[in-house]
Amino acid sequence: MPNTAVKPKPLYVVAAVIRGADGRIFLAKRPQHISQGGKWEFPGGKVEAGESREAALARELQEEIGIHVTQASPLIQIRHQYIEHLVYLDVWEVTGFTGEAHGKEGQQTQWVTAADLNQFDFPLANQAIITAAQLPKTYLITPEPKDTAQFLASLEQALQAGIQLVQFRAKSLSSEAYVALAREVIGLVHRYQAKLILNTPPVWLDEADGLHLNSTQLMAIQQRPFYLQNKYLSAACHNLAELQQAEGIACDFMLLSPVQATISHPDSACLGWTQFQDLAQQVNKPLYALGGLQASDLATARIYGAQGIAAIRGLWPTKA
Repeated sequence: MPNTAVKPKPLYVVAAVIRGADGRIFLAKRPQHISQGGKWEFPGGKVEAGESREAALARELQEEIGIHVTQASPLIQIRHQYIEHLVYLDVWEVTGFTGEAHGKEGQQTQWVTAADLNQFDFPLANQAIITAAQLPKTYLITPEPKDTAQFLASLEQALQAGIQLVQFRAKSLSSEAYVALAREVIGLVHRYQAKLILNTPPVWLDEADGLHLNSTQLMAIQQRPFYLQNKYLSAACHNLAELQQAEGIACDFMLLSPVQATISHPDSACLGWTQFQDLAQQVNKPLYALGGLQASDLATARIYGAQGIAAIRGLWPTKA
């Protein structure tokens, strides 16, 4: 006989990464008697029929933890299939609010640093949220280092301006020169408490904070490299197949490009923001928008589902 069981409707949920003035993030603990009980979560709740995402977020945070949202922006959207139901999780970053966050329903709460999020027990669907909460909004990719002194001076200027994530990309260097400069770059980046991702290193350097794969490398491997435990793995993607491959090998985040025309590839077909958003909604990972972007494009990128922007020229200082 045909299976006539009615599938439960998907749950549409909003959640918030709430940042205090000191940068710490507010967490609440789920009651023991409900699904995923006893685990920590980012506050939020179900979207009611006919309710907008923004309205649901404001209502849930007022009801649950007693704050009134004054500033929020989209962070990441996640689809997760639990045994009992499919959840569509719409996550926002709340950076402005009035009132004092507390457990209005008696739930345990805590303010924690972004770095400490990995120490808490969250529902499975929350891992991508944790990564998104820990990643910055801008991702600097270095230009080819033609003059080492000038290159390091410009990089330090970028770090002084607030850059927290750097990809060291130097394809013109010999293996020996790459390793030597990479070690200098890692030391400099770490002095500013920022993270350094290696692009196509001749050998892996354990001092680095992660590895970036180009699309060819991405499609050629079947699993995440074993030596990247507690390190970042990112990948360059241009279409859905590459995004799905990156998600399948457990990349932590991806770069999706080109969003707009670039000086180096002016005739390349561009995704545009609408297609970027469509692709972003089909994977559960933070995505940086890449291609012809500058810091002024950040707000637009966030609206269309990006973690933020990645750029070479758009983020590299013109003068040291």
